[in-house]
Amino acid sequence: MVSAFRERLLAGAQTLGRSISEKEIEAFSVHYRLLKDWSRRMNLTGLKDEDALVRRHFLEPIVAADMVGQDGRLVDLGSGNGFPAIPLKVLRPRLELILVEASEKKSSFLWAVLRELHLEKARVETRHVRESADLADLLPCKYLTLRAIQARRVLKGRPVSILEPGGKGLFFLSAQDADSLREHPVPGLRLVDTRSLPGGADSVVAILEPATL
Repeated sequence: MVSAFRERLLAGAQTLGRSISEKEIEAFSVHYRLLKDWSRRMNLTGLKDEDALVRRHFLEPIVAADMVGQDGRLVDLGSGNGFPAIPLKVLRPRLELILVEASEKKSSFLWAVLRELHLEKARVETRHVRESADLADLLPCKYLTLRAIQARRVLKGRPVSILEPGGKGLFFLSAQDADSLREHPVPGLRLVDTRSLPGGADSVVAILEPATL
């Protein structure tokens, strides 16, 4: 199972013109194995096709990693199964990683991945986020990532500084949702670009920068 995953991952990275080290491949393989093991007891991914799982969960953060620097705090909202944030941390090990997840069961999974990967400066915050103020102790951050949650729904309420000067939001969305963010921006954030992702024809990462509140 893991050997087939490694082959798919390496082939996909090569097709995209990305290089990954043996240490990074080993870390991704551990995350994959734990995802498969824990998915027998709880719903961690709806992807059944192995090629689609590799593309969406692993190749997408590999493609986006060049937009993330070596240092700073990365806050990931609705972390769920740990994608894209944990692969980004593997690729940028000096980052401080904070995974924000409402489900205690999914938080337990995330802690298990962090422990087995021996990731330093990484932790899970189990909390419900209903507005920006619920993240007041974690913001502003250098990088903010999310997937499969509606940014405007959770980043509402009293305006707060979300990103540090020079910071960046990376929202893994559909192209349609990215267009919606352009038309109706999150207070304090400005969409500046999108980049296509290998997860599917409609998959993009929306790139956001700080905006005047």
